[in-house]
Amino acid sequence: MDLQKIGMKFFAGDGNTINLVDFIPVFHRWIQGDALGHLLIDVADYSHVHDGPGIVLVAHEGNYAVDETGGRRGMVYYSKREPAEDIQKCLAVVCRRVLRACRLLEQEESLGGPLKFSGNEVQIFANDRLIAPNTDQTMKILEPALTAFLDGLFPDNPYRLEQEKDPNERFSVTVRAAEPVSIETLLERVGE
Repeated sequence: MDLQKIGMKFFAGDGNTINLVDFIPVFHRWIQGDALGHLLIDVADYSHVHDGPGIVLVAHEGNYAVDETGGRRGMVYYSKREPAEDIQKCLAVVCRRVLRACRLLEQEESLGGPLKFSGNEVQIFANDRLIAPNTDQTMKILEPALTAFLDGLFPDNPYRLEQEKDPNERFSVTVRAAEPVSIETLLERVGE
């Protein structure tokens, strides 16, 4: 499967009470300071959308967002362009980018409170319904690549995959590891 439009969301543990619009100046500083090491373009405010995309940081290769889809806040990155030649490498690139953003937000002092992300729960989704419809067949095709990637992300930490079953939603799996793991540890495992 030639899937390149992949996204990941790491869920916020602490920090769910931070007002969404407080992330706007943070993202603008990231643009001005080239904080993520690739072309960051603009910030879009969707804080008015209930359980929506929140605050989006538009980048050339993909978009970042403090996202509230599904009623759960988290940091999202999804690729728009081909970041790697195969799906496992694409997963690693996407994971590295979202984890770097998580780390920067955890270190951000201007948010008025602590913000921590749970490293043992991640949602991985396909942002291309044509190539990867939300079906059992897609899961069957993608599961070997997902498992190979996740075995490296969560070594010696049993995890389970839960596929989104609503056929009207995009293909996604939520991964839950048994033991807590820090964002820093995950970054080391994906080659920070």
